[in-house]
Amino acid sequence: QFFLFIAMLAMLLLSSCASKKTILFTEQLRQKVNLYDIDILDVQFYNSHKIVLERNLSYEEAKIASGKIRFEKGKYIERIIIKKRTPGICEQYDETAINVAFESGENRVLTFVRNPRDLYQLSAQEWEKKYGKISYDTAIYYITPGGEKALLRVKKEDIYKFKKQERVAAGRNVSSR
Repeated sequence: QFFLFIAMLAMLLLSSCASKKTILFTEQLRQKVNLYDIDILDVQFYNSHKIVLERNLSYEEAKIASGKIRFEKGKYIERIIIKKRTPGICEQYDETAINVAFESGENRVLTFVRNPRDLYQLSAQEWEKKYGKISYDTAIYYITPGGEKALLRVKKEDIYKFKKQERVAAGRNVSSR
């Protein structure tokens, strides 16, 4: 039992260290980034949860689709998987939303909007039974359940290394001329 206790304690310590690597991107943090005159386009973002985008395909579409294709219940389904902690870049932003691209290409962005807790959460054009409808690439996709929990994260050290440079002048004495 003692060994089990030590193993559990070690796992807890390791997992708590890992979670400190990224922090949630909040409105307060966004204001700090603005205060430091940092362009939000230069910030590296990450997603907090796995995001899965799906759409139904006809047989003809299935032959040319670029994502992973599965045959499920007599239908071809294209699936795009964005794993947890995938790096993404801001493509566009405004006061309440940040569009983040996790892959290259036209119209391949996901919109994160400020929620009531001042966190930036994955958004969709509409939600129905935890499925979010979005326009992605050249088609309509659905964010599968679980994806609605995705929040924007940043590496803590990336944000705080942007602090302004400062130095303290040593001063000069008359005798040092």
